[in-house]
Amino acid sequence: MKVVILAGGYGTRLSEETQTMPKPMVSIGGMPILWHIMKYYYSFGYNEFVICLGYKGYVIKEYFYNYWLRQSDITLKTSTSGNDIKLHNSKTENWEITLADTGVDALTGLRVKRIQQYIGDERFMLTYGDGVSDVDLNALLDTHNSSGKMVTITALQPQGKFGAVEFDEGNTVTSFNEKGKSQYINAGFMVVEPGLFDYLGENEPLERRPFETIVENGKMGVYKHDGFWRCMDTLNDMKQLESIWQSGNIPWKKWED
Repeated sequence: MKVVILAGGYGTRLSEETQTMPKPMVSIGGMPILWHIMKYYYSFGYNEFVICLGYKGYVIKEYFYNYWLRQSDITLKTSTSGNDIKLHNSKTENWEITLADTGVDALTGLRVKRIQQYIGDERFMLTYGDGVSDVDLNALLDTHNSSGKMVTITALQPQGKFGAVEFDEGNTVTSFNEKGKSQYINAGFMVVEPGLFDYLGENEPLERRPFETIVENGKMGVYKHDGFWRCMDTLNDMKQLESIWQSGNIPWKKWED
């Protein structure tokens, strides 16, 4: 199953960092938050990624194009007949990454529509490129499989300022509002059936008409998560995540160094 990551927004509330790079490239512990998200999915066995690029997407392309250089010691031999490069102590992962330009000004619904060619008729994971969590991805998938829903979102109790989610005792979402007050919010770790593409095509937020229509049709389910989750929305968020990383007690770090 592929993992689709939305990584094209302007990140205006983190402008101190995003003037020179897209928000998913802002680092925690010396590595982009996008890398942390990918490592987390990889720790559950997912290694195929489709990254929806937009604002300064070339920075992400260049990073992963040179990823093997960043993650290895190298010996260079230069000569008139050509250069020879040897890798040592390489720490690269077995990843297949599709870096798709989905438009600088495209909103999330259109971004997902534009990567349909890389997904086809397959189910996929979907998340945002600025949030980390210790959500159990296996349990999330099990919940989705047993629900028969088109979309299963991960919901958790809010820390303020995020979209509101309401659901019934059968874990069917009954209301999805991009902003509002609710006991739970959408944490952004989702499992999606390819039927979602039928709801997309306009330049609009995924969380507005597409999700609201899916909710009205009774096709959105929920997986409740009571653990850790943080998104990097502001400079203060970035500093808090960096502090967590430096503490060594890192809830989302499920991989070995």
